[in-house]
Amino acid sequence: MKVILLGTGTSQGVPVIGCNCEACTSSNPKDKRLRTSAYIETDGQIILIDTSIDFRQQMLKNKLTDVDNVLYTHHHVDHIYGMDDLRMITQKYDKFIGLYGSEKTLDEMKITFRYVFDEQLIKYKSVPLVKFNAIKNEKFRINKTEITPVECMHGNLKIFGYRINNFAYLTDCSAISDEELKKLEGLKVLVINALRIRPHPTHFNLQQAIEISKRVKPKRTCFTHLTHDILHDKINSTLPKGTELAYDGLEFNL
Repeated sequence: MKVILLGTGTSQGVPVIGCNCEACTSSNPKDKRLRTSAYIETDGQIILIDTSIDFRQQMLKNKLTDVDNVLYTHHHVDHIYGMDDLRMITQKYDKFIGLYGSEKTLDEMKITFRYVFDEQLIKYKSVPLVKFNAIKNEKFRINKTEITPVECMHGNLKIFGYRINNFAYLTDCSAISDEELKKLEGLKVLVINALRIRPHPTHFNLQQAIEISKRVKPKRTCFTHLTHDILHDKINSTLPKGTELAYDGLEFNL
């Protein structure tokens, strides 16, 4: 199983437009963060988690050309707006791509991308060829791959993180119940959001994400969905053993 973190930034990305802070003017490539997304190769298929606004740029940057299915965490703009760029993939490989998410997430996406249901546009492959698959908070399979949704709270909104084998990916969380945390036992790698140093009403801050890592006890924890408050080298050097800041292009082989 191969995982690439395509983007590790918050909804604004880093650098932020018009900002001259230390992170935004940094020459360290690990301080350049596209919007959050992950790419997974497993069981002979390619699964994406979220199609960020920067999806096209991320695929080109990593020299990636294909996607079979997409798992959506929720319907906020920074996590779904790259969906239209799946069109180049469905044209190239003459196939439909499966989209998976909660009923709420998919209902919102069907409004945002309502043109993908136009039969004439589908006939001429002028839109992404996609199939919407609503999932609940229970295990399911995409071909041979078993996927476990992990329900989290994003402020007042219920969203999904996902566990695949010994890897779990949770972003935009602000709370996780004890019952859901049990799904994260025995992980090799946990990727979890840690927005900034200061508290935030709808995301874990860095200290809260560290506390979740301590409870779950994965072998390795990487913090993602980072704002420009997080200067990579400065903050990374202070983190507990077994934890680290993620960065765009970080790759795992499990």
